Amino acid sequence: MSKKFSVSYEIPADVETTYAAISSEGWATAKASRLKDGSSVVSRATGDGDAVTLVVSRKLPDGIPGFLQKFLPADGRVVQTDTWSAASSGVRSGTWKADTPGSPVRVGGTMRLEPSGTGCSYVVEGEIKASIPLIGGKAEDVAVGMTKKLTSSEADVLRGMVS
Repeated sequence: MSKKFSVSYEIPADVETTYAAISSEGWATAKASRLKDGSSVVSRATGDGDAVTLVVSRKLPDGIPGFLQKFLPADGRVVQTDTWSAASSGVRSGTWKADTPGSPVRVGGTMRLEPSGTGCSYVVEGEIKASIPLIGGKAEDVAVGMTKKLTSSEADVLRGMVS
């Protein structure tokens, strides 16, 4: 089985201003400063139509239950890859995945920035799959909750960058 989720956050800036912030190397610096998560850029590559692939290493969030600790890397770091496509009809969209070496949990999904009445909506959809006998469903529930909390904190950082 796996668990899916979808969240949306209002950002007080247009799509392109928000995209410039979230796809820049400054995104990792801002997260490291505000979230104290040690975010750092591993790589950033641009493609056609201002597409960007941004790879960021960061600490796993605090509060991971003890029963899951043994399934996580000893250094407590995760590498997230965000791959943004070129703009299409005023919308930016892409995919994201978080790689946790050695972990039986797979996390990833889609994201988009779309115009809204007050700026833009930052929409994150994801799926979490934990291949752990007996406790996989519970691990997925924990991971969904933590990912929603993380995306909410990241939306706050993004609001601070664009306002």
